[in-house]
Amino acid sequence: MSSGCIINGSIENSILFKEVYVGNNVTIKNSIILNDVYIGDNTHIENCIVESRDTIRANTTHIAEPGQIKIVVEKNERYVI
Repeated sequence: MSSGCIINGSIENSILFKEVYVGNNVTIKNSIILNDVYIGDNTHIENCIVESRDTIRANTTHIAEPGQIKIVVEKNERYVI
């Protein structure tokens, strides 16, 4: 886990780069989360690489097939007025 990370969920066997925000009730397992990623509440990420500057919507699931790695690229709006 690098500097600037805010963790409100559960992280197992994963690497988090700088300034990653992990929302409430989030589970991340066996994954790599690159720089400046926002992960919304109630999200499950397993066996994935999440690209830099991504915004993962709340209530989503990203799980790779057994023995594979999934690359997650989502460019959602981070702030809604």
